[in-house]
Amino acid sequence: MRSGLYTALFLSSAILASGGASAADLGGDCCADLEERVAELEATTARKGNRKVSLTVYGQVNQAVMFWDDSTENNIYVVNNKASTSHFGFEGSAAINSEWSAGFRLEIETASANSDFVDQGFVPAAPGGLLRNQIGVGDEGRTGLFLRHAQWYLSSKRLGRLTVGQQSNATDNIAEMDLSRTSVVSLSSVETANEGFFLRDKDTGLLVQFPGIFAAAGANTSLMGDLFRGNLDGGRGNLVRYDTPVIAGFILSTAWGEDDDWDIGLRYGGDIGDISIRAGIGYHTGKILDTDNVTSVVGANSIPDHEEVVGSISALHKPTGLFVTVAGGGRNWIDSPVSGLELLGEKYFYVKSGLLRRWFTLGDTAIYGEYYKIWDVGLEFAGPASVFNERFDEEAYAFGFGVVQHVDAAAMELYLAYKHYGANDITDFSSLGGGALTDHDIQMDIVMGGARIKF
Repeated sequence: MRSGLYTALFLSSAILASGGASAADLGGDCCADLEERVAELEATTARKGNRKVSLTVYGQVNQAVMFWDDSTENNIYVVNNKASTSHFGFEGSAAINSEWSAGFRLEIETASANSDFVDQGFVPAAPGGLLRNQIGVGDEGRTGLFLRHAQWYLSSKRLGRLTVGQQSNATDNIAEMDLSRTSVVSLSSVETANEGFFLRDKDTGLLVQFPGIFAAAGANTSLMGDLFRGNLDGGRGNLVRYDTPVIAGFILSTAWGEDDDWDIGLRYGGDIGDISIRAGIGYHTGKILDTDNVTSVVGANSIPDHEEVVGSISALHKPTGLFVTVAGGGRNWIDSPVSGLELLGEKYFYVKSGLLRRWFTLGDTAIYGEYYKIWDVGLEFAGPASVFNERFDEEAYAFGFGVVQHVDAAAMELYLAYKHYGANDITDFSSLGGGALTDHDIQMDIVMGGARIKF
């Protein structure tokens, strides 16, 4: 051992004597050279503005191939899956002291052929003319960068969090409490796959002009979103929001802004034995809608005031992987957009059930089936200004099934899903005041396969 030590000392001395590893070979002052190289990197790469606030870059890409068939026409589009849109963001926080912290969130959607904006293109109207949806045809869609979140917050461990800026209101996603791990393609907001498509008769292929609150810009027609209103939960706006700390699994949230738009929501997350539970319920009143597709309102230039009560609950039996998710709610339109016309208060119910198991080393596999129904969608004419004194209430349904395969090593989810949309005896108002109104059946099938990768 001693002879080995002597040998090492001898070799080190020989190297130094020969100048084989002198500081000069590193450019003179090695520390100064290192600092110079670090400065060069800082000048040419993105970095934080200071060292006090943490910075996390996050996001996801969710693109899919979507086949659609409305019983008259079919096609295949490559779309941005709006069930869980592609986006990126920045968030960070800083500790003020042991009790208080501050932070921010900035998030941008990268829209390209969004699945809720694409449509059939040119569709024949009853007189034989052609109408085109100016929002997005085929794979053109809604393209660009759109702000989702821009907010700061102050947080206390004992008092909760106050957030100011563009953000989700208190009832946003409260109808989407879901433990199935299928939210990449399946949620109670079933309209995300086809909201922008034209309503058309499944037998004749002609446009059906349904009197809803949504309308295609520059076109006198109706969209699938007029019938399939989604899950009626909240959306995003410029708001002040408060969230309590977690108390026995519960969080109470409330938000206000956007010209006296306000809401309140209660959420719960916890386990009861072998069963995991997620639940939420909320009330909202104002003008915010959870859709990007509202461009006009029947007879008015703004969204009428409305109120909703919505909620959802999801349960997962951990030993077996069996899950069930239920959502539902109703909306009441407070204002009437036209004298003598009243928008009806729609109601819906949604249920999904299936199995979440780890059959492969890649990650969990979720198999599910889902059903959705909405009713009392439409309007009522009353008063001397109306041609009819009648109530026109419609209902629609959707069902589907699919599979989601998680790939843990790549933070990836592969999915394949099918949805069928249907509605019977939908009144066409294109001949309103000119004679008998006609009824039509609506039908559309969607098959979507794609992947989401998070970063």
